[in-house]
Amino acid sequence: MTELTRRNVLLSTAAVGAAGLAGCVGDSEDDESANAGASNGDENGSENGNESTAGNETETGDGTDGADSGEESGSTGSGSDPSNITIETVGAACAEGDNDSVTIDWSGGVIVVNGTTPAPNPCHEAVLEEGTIEDGSFTLVVDVADANEGGVCQDCVGAVEYEARVEPENPDEITEATVRHVQGGSHGVAVESASDEGGEPTSGEPSIETQDAGCLSGERERNVVVNWTESGISIEGAMQTPDPCHKAVLGGVTVENGQLTVDVSAESTLSEDEACTQCVGEVLYTVDVPLSNADSLSRVTVTHPGDEQITVDADDIEPAE
Repeated sequence: MTELTRRNVLLSTAAVGAAGLAGCVGDSEDDESANAGASNGDENGSENGNESTAGNETETGDGTDGADSGEESGSTGSGSDPSNITIETVGAACAEGDNDSVTIDWSGGVIVVNGTTPAPNPCHEAVLEEGTIEDGSFTLVVDVADANEGGVCQDCVGAVEYEARVEPENPDEITEATVRHVQGGSHGVAVESASDEGGEPTSGEPSIETQDAGCLSGERERNVVVNWTESGISIEGAMQTPDPCHKAVLGGVTVENGQLTVDVSAESTLSEDEACTQCVGEVLYTVDVPLSNADSLSRVTVTHPGDEQITVDADDIEPAE
């Protein structure tokens, strides 16, 4: 009889365990495979579910992302929305005289800013760097950008003319404006609403255009016609010139004590070596003057060369056809 020792007992137990496990290898692998599949399914399902949820949170979420988006949109809302402000370049040339100026014209619900800003050369255009509307005022920051794409340009300091249009939600509340030219200076301008009663009329940027020029055909019964327009005053005039080779130019436009004075002069269109028809000339022209508080206008005076002066009372001015 074999004597059992602790060592023999331990070895026998290990052998029995090994034999028991020998028939379970295949089942264990199948179970592990199955378990792995279940695990993968759970993981894929869980991960896919989480990703789907994350996707939903990105689009709809718990409101946090949506709130952030709304706040960013609101930061450029009605208080400072550049979409309410537009700018357009209307001219560019070598600077002559004042090339850093701003005038403001009120036309109903739109404020029109006409400005001239310095530029490195004439081959530039005006761009709106910043625009805000808030607290009864608006601010524009206007810069210039190269419009020649690196091409050759005149070697001179430029003057870029622009027109900016500001459309506030509550136009009657706008009382002042600041326009800063990045290439020039800052301009503070008081804005007067067209709805203000009893205010002094003010003029915006006037324009003049020569319609025709020729030999004087005879005396005119009236050589200036003044009409109301939606934005102010329109003047159709005829003036006498030394010969027909002339064009009409604006000498100045002023408003004082309710009277609008428009100075129209003539400028020769000939070069030094050109000759013109020998006859007394007549130049036909049109002047447009934007006005705010036009109801306070009392009369319009137009001056021509040779001390010719024509005055029309506001009561006699008819609307333009």
